[in-house]
Amino acid sequence: MSQNIEIINIAVRLIVKAAVLAAGFSGRARKRSFKRLAGMDIEEKHKELIFLRDKVSQLQTQVSILQKALKKQNNKKRYTIREKLFILCYMETFQIPRRRVTEHLGIARSTLYRWLKNIEEKVQAVVPANITPTELAALVWKITKSNAGWGRVRVANQLKLLGIFLSASTVRNILNRPEPRKPPRKASKPKKTEDETEARSIPAWYPNHVWSIDTTMVYQWGLLAVHVVVIIDHFSRKITAAVPLEGPNAGWVVNAMEDAIEKYGSPKHIISDQGSAFISEAFAECLKNNNHIKHRLGAIGKKGSIAVTERANLTLKSEWLNHVLIIRGIDHLHDLCNEFQVWYNSWRPHMALDGNRPDDVFFGNLQEAPKRDAKTVPDNIETRYFCQARITGYRLKEAG
Repeated sequence: MSQNIEIINIAVRLIVKAAVLAAGFSGRARKRSFKRLAGMDIEEKHKELIFLRDKVSQLQTQVSILQKALKKQNNKKRYTIREKLFILCYMETFQIPRRRVTEHLGIARSTLYRWLKNIEEKVQAVVPANITPTELAALVWKITKSNAGWGRVRVANQLKLLGIFLSASTVRNILNRPEPRKPPRKASKPKKTEDETEARSIPAWYPNHVWSIDTTMVYQWGLLAVHVVVIIDHFSRKITAAVPLEGPNAGWVVNAMEDAIEKYGSPKHIISDQGSAFISEAFAECLKNNNHIKHRLGAIGKKGSIAVTERANLTLKSEWLNHVLIIRGIDHLHDLCNEFQVWYNSWRPHMALDGNRPDDVFFGNLQEAPKRDAKTVPDNIETRYFCQARITGYRLKEAG
């Protein structure tokens, strides 16, 4: 009710102002003699008329806006976009300052500032930056389906390697929505990240600084146990060896170790648990003959003492061998381990490497991080389907 009274008072003041202005002008006109008015130039008369018409038009518009404001207040309605633009154009035409909008038009300054803020936001974001293209959403679904068990962070890292910026939360939102042009599907739950396991790992400062070695057990034909030795470089997380052992003795472990050193060079340090193969004289002789590699033993029964290799063993089983229906003998297991090395080192984004691949870090071929507005799917994406594990790898063709 008080607002209505205020609007009425403003309207009355404007009407009085118009009356005073007209009276003042008429008084000045009366003081002028008809002889003097007759002697005025035509241009001067035109100026007087234009000035008066402009003032009358301005006052009429103010009264009209105040009447609309009073009507809107009674009906509890908002201004339409057309009315808002009309008011803003009116203020611009007659150079009415924002601080006096309440005095002239009966509109709160906060309301005017809200209108102007909305206009600025719409101008700055004509095309919203957070709109995900349909083809990018389809690529997210394709990567997720072809790599079962991958979480949102790993999918985001895979896109990063393809030159596409997409946050993990956006990946989650895409997977929580229906698949483009297909029936809705639930997103797979992200698994435990590698950072939790590898937080206890031994630091390494360059490739071939620290390696770790461990064996894990798998089953061929679902019955016969076979040991697989895994060697990994701590700095780059590159798997330098993943070899099935034809026997659980130290000789096969030494052969795998020497093959890895021949391919990638010898490390400064190597970490292992206190298994019989790693504390044997044959293994110690191998380390001595290869630039006196320093051997460090993990604590007995302490989980995480060789965390990096343990995580690689888990990846070998959960993300690779578990996708194979059955391991058909030692030769088949050799093929699976070789393919696993290629996929793990050259195709799979690694969480501990900020989404980079182990080969990129080991050989120093790191890619530039994509910009935040990189939402276009590139044309030079290379894919490789690992048929035995039923996993698809993605990378750019220029990438090594």
